[in-house]
Amino acid sequence: MSSSKLPQNVKEGTCCGTIEKATATAREKRENRTKPQPWFVRKLMVAITLGIMGYAAYVYIARLCLPMIREKAGAGAGRGTGIALLVVFCVLYFWMMWAYLKVIITPPGYASNYVQKSERPVFTANVPLHQSWNSTNFAHATTDMEMGSREQNPPTTSHPSGVGNGLAGPSYENLVSRYANANGGHEDINAGVLDAIPIPKPKAAATSSPTDMPQFVPTTVPTASSTTVTSPSTFPSSPTKLKNDRPPASAALTATQRSEKQLEREQRLLELNVDRRPPTTAVLQPVHRYCGMDEFVKPYRAHHCRVCGTCVLKYDHHCPWIGQCVGGRNHKFFLNFCQATVVFTSYVFATLLAFTVRRMNALDGSAGDVDAQEIVIIALAALFMLFTSTLIMSHVNMILKGQTTVETMQIQTMKEREARSLAKAFGWWEFGEKKRLRRQWDEEWGRLDLEGNIWWRGSRHAEWTDVMGDWWAGWIFPVGRPMSDGLNYPVNPRFDSEGRWRRRADWPEGYR
Repeated sequence: MSSSKLPQNVKEGTCCGTIEKATATAREKRENRTKPQPWFVRKLMVAITLGIMGYAAYVYIARLCLPMIREKAGAGAGRGTGIALLVVFCVLYFWMMWAYLKVIITPPGYASNYVQKSERPVFTANVPLHQSWNSTNFAHATTDMEMGSREQNPPTTSHPSGVGNGLAGPSYENLVSRYANANGGHEDINAGVLDAIPIPKPKAAATSSPTDMPQFVPTTVPTASSTTVTSPSTFPSSPTKLKNDRPPASAALTATQRSEKQLEREQRLLELNVDRRPPTTAVLQPVHRYCGMDEFVKPYRAHHCRVCGTCVLKYDHHCPWIGQCVGGRNHKFFLNFCQATVVFTSYVFATLLAFTVRRMNALDGSAGDVDAQEIVIIALAALFMLFTSTLIMSHVNMILKGQTTVETMQIQTMKEREARSLAKAFGWWEFGEKKRLRRQWDEEWGRLDLEGNIWWRGSRHAEWTDVMGDWWAGWIFPVGRPMSDGLNYPVNPRFDSEGRWRRRADWPEGYR
């Protein structure tokens, strides 16, 4: 189905339908891009950003500070106030420009500078083709994460011509498209995943009396991750069991020790296959890391950016405001720039707004007209203050968890799948039951954001210094460099050598 198809609840020809169609068309065009954007287009927003910064400096200095320093009528304050405002403004402006120039001239790190081209790896006999939440089309051995497959039949060349579901999951652009569709009225990306799983048939049905209820015989349930789920009366550590907060006394609980309501709930969870099913794709194997566009095996955490036309080390996202990608080598300077921008815009917004209101309410008869250019800068300062503060909060949170934007979206996809699975088994008001079941899953597998992150180092401080460096001054100012080179990242020992998340019982002894 073409990605430009409108949602069923949006009529073509209406205002919303026109906007949705234009958005879908632009998304489809972006997904199908095989050549990078022209250099001029990629750097256009850099020129616009510098223009906005220059215009803000002109308005603040020429229309606010200089009238005060020259003691003009209606300036709103005296010479001393004007000089103080100007000095603070220049210091903050220099900090922001320094950080911006640092992030636009520092490349994110390109894999092509360190990896040689090679032939596409092939599957070996011991590589299982498991389906997972991040890979729904695994029939083509010649597809890759960045290119995917546009064809229904397996391609015969080593360079597929389309975008779809790669073996290790969709590309960043395709993942964004799916995420937007799932939250914008389009077809659910996981629709039918749980419904397509056969419902297990227990050997005996529950009777009206718990004491007369026969024991269930273990039943194998086919799931997307090829795991085995047994009936409620036989597994002591299954995440699909609902129990009280007190620990179980033994592994074999008889039917007489449980209420009929509990047993019905457990049977319903089993029938709906409500369970945590982590991805089983061997994402660390070279066959899953091959880029068909650059024709080499990507380093860990590298992804192909279709805007820049190359694979970027520890790819986070492509930022048009800096004219390039945010990656392993410049992520620190990107956060430094956002920090400086928040401080600068907050200062400009607060002082301009305060003195504009003061001049309007002057009681000495010196009140003047409102300066339209100052109002424009106040609005722009408020806009960029909110925008960059949101970026700071999100990126600090991701850095402390050892995640990039792409990896966060992948984990969020699994969270949403679990939420939809729980919604089928519980009512909207049963918050406690949902929370208790998630806690049982975390006890068996670990938390999705931390232990379930293949690149988690085990410490928030280690994650922070890996990106921002070990010098405190570099956490604020664009000095120093990150500790990571963007090429080598240790794998979370809670994953196996091929990149599959293991249960807590299978973790190394010191990590359980």
